[in-house]
Amino acid sequence: MKTDSTSNNTLIKKFCLGSGLFLLAASVASAPFSGGLTGLIEGWKTILITPCPLITDYFGVGGVAGTFFNAAVCSLSCLLFTHLCHGRTNASFLAAYMLLIAHCFYGMNFINIWPCYIGVIIYYCYKKKDFREHLHIAMFSMAFGPLVSEMLFRYTLGSAYVQGEVHITPAGILLTLAVGLAAGLALPGMLEGALWMHKGYNLYNGGLAFGLVGGLLYAFLYKSLGRQSEGPTAPNFPFYDGIGESNWLFANVFFILLFGGTLLCGWVLNGKSFKGYKKLTEETGHWSNFSEKYGMPLCLINFGVYGFMVLAYMNLIMLLSDGVAFTGPTVGAIFAAMTFAAIGQHPKNTWSIFAGYGALSLFVTIFCSLRGEAVPWTLSTQGYINGVAFATGLAPMAGRYSWKVGIAAGIISASLCTSTAAVHGGFMLFNGGFTAGITALILVPILEHHFPHMKVKGE
Repeated sequence: MKTDSTSNNTLIKKFCLGSGLFLLAASVASAPFSGGLTGLIEGWKTILITPCPLITDYFGVGGVAGTFFNAAVCSLSCLLFTHLCHGRTNASFLAAYMLLIAHCFYGMNFINIWPCYIGVIIYYCYKKKDFREHLHIAMFSMAFGPLVSEMLFRYTLGSAYVQGEVHITPAGILLTLAVGLAAGLALPGMLEGALWMHKGYNLYNGGLAFGLVGGLLYAFLYKSLGRQSEGPTAPNFPFYDGIGESNWLFANVFFILLFGGTLLCGWVLNGKSFKGYKKLTEETGHWSNFSEKYGMPLCLINFGVYGFMVLAYMNLIMLLSDGVAFTGPTVGAIFAAMTFAAIGQHPKNTWSIFAGYGALSLFVTIFCSLRGEAVPWTLSTQGYINGVAFATGLAPMAGRYSWKVGIAAGIISASLCTSTAAVHGGFMLFNGGFTAGITALILVPILEHHFPHMKVKGE
């Protein structure tokens, strides 16, 4: 069935506004535990001026309240700009909005998101195309936020850089503008090319495109010029990483309220029923648009149900393995996993990918135990938490080729997820999407060779 696009877009705007306001409320609620209003503002200021390559924990840099405030300000600002210029809000915009929120917990801030965003707008104006139709691409380009911060605050200073001090040089400003222009010129075309490469089997299409562009920029700015990347800066705030700690409790309450409220709204708007949701979960997710086919009320239900599944997984691995708990990147990873709940992801086509991560973890544990060696990582190691969130972008593969392929995709993605950041130096935030894209490049030709009857007509 075809749904009313105007009604869908209105609901998307309201959902985005509600999410931004909820983040703002969370920043206020956590302020008493982060030094009050002064601590919130000071924490946010620290986030703004801190270089932030993967994986910089904004909870550690600017505190919990400052981080939630950063996410609220960035998301609401983008929504306001879209509203003022009458930009298009559809399922793709919602996906970009969710990724923006996700990375405001580890890498994006109100300063570093704008150069690339403006660069993409300039590109579409130059091409004489309506940029208002492509604001989601401009928001995706914000993945280069860490590179922008690095160019502006640290790159030109070298060893003279001092954490917490701001020394902006003319060369740094020029490099920042150059990064924005490079993103604007390269990324729109790269997105189309990446989609052709993985044939729609990686929902995080920007990850593959941006990873390749990021690799080129990193190679030139660092490897070719003989520069050394300094990596994330040291945290300033107390770091909570255990079950029962304050971050764990706050994050669980936050997500239970968010997913529960979204589920309730979807249920009410769907005539106080879950009618149609079972049919939605039978979709493969390949070239799917749930919002157009089923309407946003069912997408909101999916957001809630799928969200609770992701939250349960996170809590389970924290209970059963040693690692981190609800750091900034972990909170961001949960938002990232929800990115395409209105386009291609649902519990039925993603559970096997989580299982693939679990299968590899079990194999590594047994292998190391038999050899008497220490287990090098667990499912709650930060890189694997963020890796699995983006690996869910391979949902179309599990949806079309079965849960067994989903497990295989999860295993391959987990094997790669902590190695791919070396390509772009950690200066591109969609590293998990980049990993998922490489996984798709490996698996799609194999699957199409062995199952030619499954190949989509016209590909």
